[in-house]
Amino acid sequence: MDTSKENLIYRFLERETSEQENSDVLHWVSASGENQEEFRKIHQAVHISSLNRMKSEIDVDKAWNELKSRIPDSKQAPKVININALLRFAASILVILSVGFGSFWAANFFQEQPTDSIVQFVTPKGEKSKVILADGSLVWLNSQSVLKYNTLNPREVNLQGEAFFEVEKSNGKPFEVFTASGVKIKVTGTKFNLRSYPHESIVETTLEEGEVILEGKNAGSATVLSPGQQARYNIQNHEISVEKVETEIYSLWRKNELRFENISLEELVPRIEQWYGVDITLESSVGINDRFTLTIKTESLRELLNMMQLTSKFNYEINGSSVEIHAK
Repeated sequence: MDTSKENLIYRFLERETSEQENSDVLHWVSASGENQEEFRKIHQAVHISSLNRMKSEIDVDKAWNELKSRIPDSKQAPKVININALLRFAASILVILSVGFGSFWAANFFQEQPTDSIVQFVTPKGEKSKVILADGSLVWLNSQSVLKYNTLNPREVNLQGEAFFEVEKSNGKPFEVFTASGVKIKVTGTKFNLRSYPHESIVETTLEEGEVILEGKNAGSATVLSPGQQARYNIQNHEISVEKVETEIYSLWRKNELRFENISLEELVPRIEQWYGVDITLESSVGINDRFTLTIKTESLRELLNMMQLTSKFNYEINGSSVEIHAK
């Protein structure tokens, strides 16, 4: 490794780098297994150095006795680590923020794993994040999404919300995604988009590459998807329907773009709420079945609503993060 790259990583680990440099480090680490190994070595060296500094500044015996006095005798459940607070857990998980799209590098840099922990990634309303899991798999999280996994089994994750998965193969060991609706997705190495919000009645799985096996609660036999197919699981009647779709439409959100074809206002509203980080109230007399075909890129919320008014009869009011839509 050249000296300039090594210095950049050291500065990054000390949180002295710019947003652009953070992004450069993320892409370099993600480029190859060799780069990941180099990064782990430097990270471990920095961590050990920090520990040595700490040992010279604190009374280790006193600190250990205080810690033991706080540990209850009974066995505790696995702790939940929220990624939004993980800057203070940088010894095991690194958090990288890049311009316009939050990115996370999550990896176990030390083989010793004394207890199991639940790692939790949370994406706030109106924001998106990119996660690199310990096995090298990439996950893009859409607004209001939560991804969890146990550090003892990082290839078994739970999702609430929407995510695009780019799963890394791992010696035949499957990668499984579970949702609160009871849908389970099983893959080896593939790219797919999964949407499963708790307030929506449909769980949507769209496959771009590879193969996924989908099992829905009380849906009978498993459904196998091929590239270019989308499965829609109805939570209410437990039925799964499969159709051929233009897959890229359903994952454009990770490229800061949304595209809809013949979507109803009722289906569109929650997506607008997630995209702009707002709460929308629909008056009962508004035509919720009005349909729209549109693309959202850099349009403001007001520009979007004005565009929608061209084909649907409604008025709206924006008050901060609250929007009211009522019939004309």
